[in-house]
Amino acid sequence: MKRALVVIAVLACGSSPPPKTTYAPHSGSLALTSDGKTLFVVNPDADSVAVIDVAARALKSEIMLGAGHPATLGDGTFTPAIMPRSVALSPDNKTLYVTGERSGKLYAIDVATSAQSSVSLCSEPTGLVVSNDGKKIFVACSQDDVVARVSAAPLALDSKLAVPTEPWALAISEDGLSIYATQFLGGSVTTIDAAAMTVTRTQTIPVVAPRGDKRLAHGEVRGAYDLAMRPHTSELWVMHQLLGIDTAQPDLDFESTAFPALSAINADTGAFQQTLSTNAQDVPGINGAFADIASGPRAFAFTHDGSFMFMADTSSEDVLIVDARSKNEVALVRPLLGHQPDGIIIAEDDTHVFVQERNTSDVVVLDLTPNGAGFDVVVEPQAIPTVQGGDPMPANLRLGQHLFYSANSDEYPITKNHWVACASCHMEGRSDAVTWRFEQGPRDTPSNAGGMLGTGFLFRTADRVKVQDYWRTIDTEQGGSFDGTDATQQPLLDAIAAYVNYGIPLPVPPTTDAELVAKGAGVFHVAGCDSCHQGPRFTDSGMGNATLDLGATVLLHDVKTCNTGVFPDVSHLDIAGDARTPCDFDTPSLSGVGSSPPYFHDGSAGTLKDAVDHMVASTNAQVSADDATALVEYVRSL
Repeated sequence: MKRALVVIAVLACGSSPPPKTTYAPHSGSLALTSDGKTLFVVNPDADSVAVIDVAARALKSEIMLGAGHPATLGDGTFTPAIMPRSVALSPDNKTLYVTGERSGKLYAIDVATSAQSSVSLCSEPTGLVVSNDGKKIFVACSQDDVVARVSAAPLALDSKLAVPTEPWALAISEDGLSIYATQFLGGSVTTIDAAAMTVTRTQTIPVVAPRGDKRLAHGEVRGAYDLAMRPHTSELWVMHQLLGIDTAQPDLDFESTAFPALSAINADTGAFQQTLSTNAQDVPGINGAFADIASGPRAFAFTHDGSFMFMADTSSEDVLIVDARSKNEVALVRPLLGHQPDGIIIAEDDTHVFVQERNTSDVVVLDLTPNGAGFDVVVEPQAIPTVQGGDPMPANLRLGQHLFYSANSDEYPITKNHWVACASCHMEGRSDAVTWRFEQGPRDTPSNAGGMLGTGFLFRTADRVKVQDYWRTIDTEQGGSFDGTDATQQPLLDAIAAYVNYGIPLPVPPTTDAELVAKGAGVFHVAGCDSCHQGPRFTDSGMGNATLDLGATVLLHDVKTCNTGVFPDVSHLDIAGDARTPCDFDTPSLSGVGSSPPYFHDGSAGTLKDAVDHMVASTNAQVSADDATALVEYVRSL
């Protein structure tokens, strides 16, 4: 679809920039050959890698990583078998490496022949980088909490290094001696000695404290999707969100929930430098580094002289441009052509920016033209497709995916001012690992992975019965304008529900010890865990109430997690107006539970071990220390 060109003037400031150079790589969903002629792009929902002729602006071929495009299963679910997430080229541009998040493999593709080899690594590999000499590949194993090192020839696992929970993005230093890994839901960056495969340091990005007005950027660091070295400097930039969990309902709203942010760390010393973010624009006397509201920061890239940074925002569906020297926004490129920007890369000569858009399976191109003081940015009028033969994802799921990730208030009443999407808290369709101060009491964000069908009632105290009921969440926390009784909006709510229930697969469980898992399964039964966690989704929610009638008997449990202190659980009404007591809770599903810490309704158990220990103590179950260890391993495997 053609649109009018968007022209943005970007002005430089300060002294003349240093000369251009090839900067140290970082993980991403696009890879560009050094001659700028060929662009490789992952298709996570199509199990393939697109090969794009840059000059022709055309899809040249599609390399399948499996038997073909994924298909909808008989039960209506759509689950890619491979789900490629990151690509990287060898220094000689002869080999393309790809991580398969769901297959657990690293793929090596001969660029000339498209011949493939692969090696099984771990659970849910995401980011990857290649060493400067091309001999080693480093991969973030997000569900196994390790960074793997792989030898290139022959392709084989070399070693694994334990790192803080859920490593996601990787970057490499210019000299190739250090690897940097983000902790996706923990707000830290780990530095790794690439040769010794040891942890040099782990630097925590500080929580930004409240600053008087709830609309000023602040909160916990979550969703660290990308990081990279700024060229010609020791600055390691990290992209993430800030989640303002200090504000309680009814004051909690779209302007106080989630803030896009960039943090800088001195890579040489590990010292934290600063965090840049968005503030509400009408707060008197205070302004943020970002002059426009953007949401869902997903990937970024520097110009090769290190002067400017381009940030792709998946939810507000735009590209934010920051002067990397003054640390201030200089332009916002909006609108783009497609939906859900998921990756970005800049051509070697800084003349073009390529943005991968996952929802519409295409690449949009931004043209950069020097203007003496900076450059002009033009959005090319047509996007480049990345999938051949039609979209494998059903149309209703694709619409639901767009709505789930979108904060584009120009298109749908999903939020206000491009601020918050469902995915702002349900990161990757899962959790944000924080506890919000809701009107019912403290509430940990539950995972949507695997869908809600078969899990009984929804909400921690069985306040809702279907995903469509979350129109109230859209209105309350996101600032949207939905009405569950509005027939014209029902198709949108149905599409969101379809995507949640059929298009967000369960996590791949972390790698576990099979013998310990088998022992833990026995302990699970003997200790009576299955009296509540039963059935295919490990929950008794809805037992004896198959129609999920809110006005009938609803089975809830007091598991000794009730809060009675400063911010207590309180009596309240469900969505139908039925009373709920403050200390009785719905049994959560255990499907994919290993990927959604912390635990319990209030996030009071930081790990599965903490949760198991609490339940053993509160139920007086006779479980030895060894049995408890086995039980944890079994639950991790679900």
